[in-house]
Amino acid sequence: MSSRARVAYITAVMLLAFTASSPVAAQVTPPPREPRGVGGNEPRRAELERRFQQRVDAIVRQRLALSDEQALKLREVASRTETARRTLRREEMQARQAMRDELLAGDNANASKVADLLDQMPRLERRRLELMEQEQRELSKFLSPVQRARYFALQDELRRNMQELQRRRMGAVDSLRVPGGGRGMPQRRRPAGIDR
Repeated sequence: MSSRARVAYITAVMLLAFTASSPVAAQVTPPPREPRGVGGNEPRRAELERRFQQRVDAIVRQRLALSDEQALKLREVASRTETARRTLRREEMQARQAMRDELLAGDNANASKVADLLDQMPRLERRRLELMEQEQRELSKFLSPVQRARYFALQDELRRNMQELQRRRMGAVDSLRVPGGGRGMPQRRRPAGIDR
């Protein structure tokens, strides 16, 4: 498994584990992010990621009751699938952005480009379904139907938790905004009875 794929797998499953309510998940905390450009942190970060993956693996194995062989194969399938999904999401975002740009152009929109983008949308959706079917086929080679059902339930839980984390993050950003559209420290309140 490549380093990038391993980090993607760890991040995805850790978000699930960190926000889940199981007693095991409650014991796991994500490794701290190292400041960019700071030298000498690579060995420490590698060790944190190694321990981090061990904890994540333990949670996944506990939830799905996996054997050693199943756990290894699941990591491989999950990393490949996540890489493909990430590519697909990027293409979908690019297509949606291109469509928005054309529609914002109003009467100057390129009709041919819009038609191509409209044709592209269902193709992207078909690829999403094909990817899900391929993942099911690969998982069925080493997971029981019950384990696969649990795995896809975990994926749904992950998506919900990620959406909730995004909402919380946006709420935290909004709470830092000051009147007038800027950002900064919260405004000081005047002592009671003092008018200016």
